[in-house]
Amino acid sequence: MPEFKTEGNLFHVGYALPARKIEAFMVPSFIDYAKEQGIDFIPIDVSKPLTEQGPLDCIIHKVYGHEWNLNLHDFSVNNPDATVIDPLSAIQRLHNRISMLEPVSQLNIPQLSIPSQLLVHDSESLKSVETTGGLNFPVIAKPLLADGTTKAHDMSLVFNHEGLTKGLELEPPMVLQQFVNHGGIIFKVYVADDYVKCVKRSSLPDVSKESMEKMASESGGAISFSRISGAVITGDDGRSNNNSEEKLDMPAPEFLVEVAKGLRQALGLHLFNFDMIRDDKRDGYLVIDINYFPGYEKLPSYETVMTDFFLNIKKSQDLKKTMKKEIVKLDETEV
Repeated sequence: MPEFKTEGNLFHVGYALPARKIEAFMVPSFIDYAKEQGIDFIPIDVSKPLTEQGPLDCIIHKVYGHEWNLNLHDFSVNNPDATVIDPLSAIQRLHNRISMLEPVSQLNIPQLSIPSQLLVHDSESLKSVETTGGLNFPVIAKPLLADGTTKAHDMSLVFNHEGLTKGLELEPPMVLQQFVNHGGIIFKVYVADDYVKCVKRSSLPDVSKESMEKMASESGGAISFSRISGAVITGDDGRSNNNSEEKLDMPAPEFLVEVAKGLRQALGLHLFNFDMIRDDKRDGYLVIDINYFPGYEKLPSYETVMTDFFLNIKKSQDLKKTMKKEIVKLDETEV
């Protein structure tokens, strides 16, 4: 068992998280283990000034709103040595499903790209045949905003123009994303600075031409993801694609690390995950979604992973403080 750190040596991490996130992530076993390693978690009251709470060496947060933004900004100005995970400007980029994927295309990593997408601003655009220019049915309709609300997860698989104009439960602004057959598997890649972990999860099953026509006629042209989860879409061989999880191998570890590092630098984030699929028609992968501060608690031994993460933040802070002292000493010597 690690040596228990004294109160004076503790690294104080304040957390401002939704209630459901606190319940899942800030469990007693994690809090106790982290404190044994010198990490002290402090709940933050978002209704009060951060400058009146603490001491806080680091803040993790996943709450939104103008008042909180001002509160966090004021704290950062008054506590320049504290670490805020993560910057609001970087997080807000992930709230838009168009801007979130732009950095992927800029990485210039072979075998990596994003699906073709189209932003639909209003209902009139949906009525135009040209709306899906560059895309082929089926497409995925997603809300433009990915702000963590329930509505942000309302997505549909659209089979034809009738589905766009009559069968959708969504309203613009929305993003139409090209659906790509991917073996019914999604790779969820969790990143916490240098830590990278990939897990396989079941996804939308592949869609053949025959099954698309069948489902289009039965659904009115569009079907919500919640209804798809209970349906079986068969492939060209007439067999269900729901048992495809064992068919696809994990992406190469070095490839995952390269993508994670590139996105970490491009996004300016410490904590995020990205959803990636294998393109069924080409030798490559598509990043389809990026999420801030995902459910790390779903990973095995997440307590040690996240404790190590915070210890590395502390080491980085200590190094910066040491460098500042050395610069001051050097300046005094020169004087």
